[in-house]
Amino acid sequence: MKNLSLEYIDIFDDNKTKNLTFSKHLINQKFNENSLFVTIVNGKSMQAVINHKALIVSDLSNKTLEDNGIYLLYYENEMWVKQYDLKNKNFISINPDFSHLVYKENDIKLVAKVLITFTNL
Repeated sequence: MKNLSLEYIDIFDDNKTKNLTFSKHLINQKFNENSLFVTIVNGKSMQAVINHKALIVSDLSNKTLEDNGIYLLYYENEMWVKQYDLKNKNFISINPDFSHLVYKENDIKLVAKVLITFTNL
């Protein structure tokens, strides 16, 4: 079983550089290993699916939009994690307390598709 090891900056621990190591078999969809990266989530707009301080692994080469897919997007100089709503062609928050955070497909820069989430590390 092959493991992947990805480096990230932990913004909640004095910006220390850390590694996330996991079995590549945990990713249940096609991915480009050279395009994977990990980032830490800061916020609660995607709870209960993605928690505050969760680590997410995304694929920079995957920009195919799928209904209800989770994506990393760039909007107004910030990175956001949002769910895609195909019917309305926008990106939304899962947590109803953040329902005001809606981004139109044409207003964002799509960065990557989120493949897997790790919490409570």
